[in-house]
Amino acid sequence: MSRLSMQSFFKHRNPQAALAALLVCCAAALGSCPDGSDQGLLPPDAAFLRERMETLNAFLDSQEYAAAVSWEEHVAITYQLARGREPTPAEYTLLCFLREEPGLERSGVLALVLRGAGSRLTWAQCRAFLNQVNTADFRSTAEIGGIAKRLSSVSFTDIARDLVNAAFPEAPIQDVPKATSDIGYRDIGYRDIEYNTYFGYLHAHSELSLDARGDPLEAYEYARDQGGLDFFSLTDHGIFLAMWPWQNKWDQLVSAANATYEPGVYVTLWGFEWSNPVLGHLNVMNSSDFTDTVTTFRLGKFYRWLANRPAAFATFNHPGEFDFLGIQFLHFYPCAAVIPQVVGMELCNADKDLDRFYYGGSWHSDLSYWDVANLEGWYVGALGSQDNHRQDWGTRNEFRTGVLAEQLTREALIDAYWAHRFYATEDKNLYLDFRCAGYPMGSRLSGVPAEFTVNASDGGGDAFEEVRLYRNGILLDTQTVAGDAVSVTFTAPTVSGSNYYYVIVAQADDNDGSGRNDEAISSPIWLQE
Repeated sequence: MSRLSMQSFFKHRNPQAALAALLVCCAAALGSCPDGSDQGLLPPDAAFLRERMETLNAFLDSQEYAAAVSWEEHVAITYQLARGREPTPAEYTLLCFLREEPGLERSGVLALVLRGAGSRLTWAQCRAFLNQVNTADFRSTAEIGGIAKRLSSVSFTDIARDLVNAAFPEAPIQDVPKATSDIGYRDIGYRDIEYNTYFGYLHAHSELSLDARGDPLEAYEYARDQGGLDFFSLTDHGIFLAMWPWQNKWDQLVSAANATYEPGVYVTLWGFEWSNPVLGHLNVMNSSDFTDTVTTFRLGKFYRWLANRPAAFATFNHPGEFDFLGIQFLHFYPCAAVIPQVVGMELCNADKDLDRFYYGGSWHSDLSYWDVANLEGWYVGALGSQDNHRQDWGTRNEFRTGVLAEQLTREALIDAYWAHRFYATEDKNLYLDFRCAGYPMGSRLSGVPAEFTVNASDGGGDAFEEVRLYRNGILLDTQTVAGDAVSVTFTAPTVSGSNYYYVIVAQADDNDGSGRNDEAISSPIWLQE
């Protein structure tokens, strides 16, 4: 595949997809490798190994080496030296994609190929490689040139087919039980509690992700001081958090969050993004460790990983963005084991607003991805985020998640996420309180009438014009309103069975310039009627 065609590809594809697909293919093709069990142990020769490996890396990233060996030849050489074979067409081409975006260096190629299917690159792997290889071995030959030329002629269609065949030899979650429609209702939520509203989001990146910029500590401080956020979290890509044994990016992430946490003033969490090119991206928060799409490629395996960490919660990210094989999130096949842990879905992400993730429909339906997930048996609330990859945390736009909590602490914020007491907003200071019989958004109730109250206000004085009530994704009722603080009530006709209700409040201004006035969407209230 030519350099030009790779550049064209990246005009239409997210570079994260290429990296994750590469790692998937490596995991399928390389077989079992050390699992990183020596990651936390510092061997006696650690300093010596690091010095030798960094010397080799400096050579691989030098202009001298680049002048003598092409990128394509380097990929072929690395596979021959590290794995004793040539790369598959998918491995080769996707590494070439990574050179274009996000700018993978030649030393990074070595790290990924050495690591293979392991969750970490280990000291033992580095030692074994250095005992057999030196800089003189990284040289081009006629054989290497022939391999590179042959691989570059393979079409992307063929590569995609190979990836599917390698990644899905059997059903990805065949041994995970599917949730049933009668998963069981129980009263969740506290009645008539007055909550405070806090604004922020839990999806952003720093330089710990290869495709992002900015120091982690800088990110947390900027989001607080310039973005004006009440809470914030970095969620760097799990696949980038462990490149070399001497790098401990996860600890850097946790340390930056802890250094800026100030109860009552600013809440910081930390997490990671599970970035899969064909099955979708999910964020995980409140876990003590992380995984990635090498060690937990299949959705079922990731769900099992999550279920084994019951304190962690997760969110579906930017639905519809990674579905070029038609199986993103397996289109919300519900996994009973983790339904309580997957608490929300992004309806605003980066610069894409509700038009993309709510009003644009979904794969085979006019309903939103969010509604499809809830109708399939998930219980997911509405989230807004900025998914920053540049140094604009909190200032990229006004997209936020509004959280209803009793106080501004980690414990209270995490409790609110577990209870789905949050909403997605396109306005940075839009306050929304949606209740049924005094129970707040996110509640799961039985034996109460479908009578709802909505209170909305805007801290910047923006006026409201409309409040709409939905049941199971279908518009039920609309009320016209005026002013920057409104209060309305709805009574919905009783429908037997399990139903969910939510509201959309529309303002009279268009801060993001989308051509549609700003709106906020509440998380649902689920009723057993």
